Amino acid sequence: MMNRHLNAVIFALAVLAAVTSSDAAAARFVDFSPARKIIEVDVHAIAGAAAVKQNYEACFPQIRELNVNSGYSLGAGARAVFGLREYLGFGTALDIMTGSYNIDMAVIGADHKSMSAVYIDNTTYSFNIPLFVSFRFNVAHSVRWNVDAGAYYAFGFSGTQHQRIYRADINGIGELVPGVVNISTDYYHSRDTFINGFNRGDIGLHMATSLNFGPHLTVGAQFQYGLKNAARRNGIINPSLHNYNFNATVGYRF
Repeated sequence: MMNRHLNAVIFALAVLAAVTSSDAAAARFVDFSPARKIIEVDVHAIAGAAAVKQNYEACFPQIRELNVNSGYSLGAGARAVFGLREYLGFGTALDIMTGSYNIDMAVIGADHKSMSAVYIDNTTYSFNIPLFVSFRFNVAHSVRWNVDAGAYYAFGFSGTQHQRIYRADINGIGELVPGVVNISTDYYHSRDTFINGFNRGDIGLHMATSLNFGPHLTVGAQFQYGLKNAARRNGIINPSLHNYNFNATVGYRF
């Protein structure tokens, strides 16, 4: 009987200790104390998907079918967060990125005597610099949850566009005349890019979240959406095009 009571007391103390520990951990979920580190730095790798949002069909009635297919987004860089408090920091990063997307469309001639199937593959290389406020939460003894919100600036320093155009025309005697055109050109500020040129600079929203495990490992995800029209104006018809990407990140904290 005494052993049974002793076991019950031990169990009650264990439950009380667990509850107390849980409450203490919950109290530290948001830590308002001064930041223990003035600056936190990590290096990281980035991988995900890139795409664009456009209004080509609204601008050009000759386009009957259009698909935008997302491509890869890869990069690497470094991130620094300046601690204001334990729960709050201000951060920036410098990432070198490459991304791709492709577009396919069917185009009908104004006289309905020609039809083209157009396939466009785009690849870009850019510097990406986000500026953000970072909120930090302690979810476990050695696990911290970061939520970042801010803006980014990107500068495209290189890129290519490959066009494959399969065209069929009806000539003056009613014969179908097929043809194929292949064009490769620079992505930024080239006169030969399809429909419109592309601006090098981009500004948009930056949102990210990550988990820090122990003193070094960080794993997260980020989303960026361009607010600036990336299509360069041609003075006649001005389509709208906005970049966006969704990436996973893994890094090493110093």
